[in-house]
Amino acid sequence: MENVRYGVIGIGNMGTSHSGWLAGGKIPGATLTAVCDIDEKRRAWAKENLPEVAVFEDYKELLDSKLVDAVIIAVPHYLHPEMAIESLKRNINTMVEKPAGVYASQIREMNAEAEKHPDVKFAMMFNQRTNPLYQKVKEILDAGTIGELRRVTWIITSWWRTQKYYDSSAWRATWAGEGGG
Repeated sequence: MENVRYGVIGIGNMGTSHSGWLAGGKIPGATLTAVCDIDEKRRAWAKENLPEVAVFEDYKELLDSKLVDAVIIAVPHYLHPEMAIESLKRNINTMVEKPAGVYASQIREMNAEAEKHPDVKFAMMFNQRTNPLYQKVKEILDAGTIGELRRVTWIITSWWRTQKYYDSSAWRATWAGEGGG
């Protein structure tokens, strides 16, 4: 596939970033062809800022549109598995923002659906995988420098979120929205 036609489901914080990178030509071989959001204000933003892109209110309509080869799902965490399953059922390459979901049973269902479609690309967005610090940790572990890994406790204390972050969406840091935040 020479050019991958992308759709972004959810054009809030992360979806807007993904849309900008794709529409701005920052990803070689990728074109933004469709976006979706249930929020009328976000759809209006998309129509104004992404005039060449189809705008949908219902993610299933986007998936059924035949306008996309791949989607990035950037919605509240609890919706990730449901939307990924629907995308995979349609044989659409699927990237899900982190985390995979809120409930382990739904994540297992999502992974099981992905296994049914071995020719469809399915991945999670883990934004720290290219951080040089974590790449160095992996290099040390792979080399066996500190011996066999038996247990890890990892606490990141430098990620402090302002109240503005939590106020940006009603689902953030709630039990129903993201399992407690």
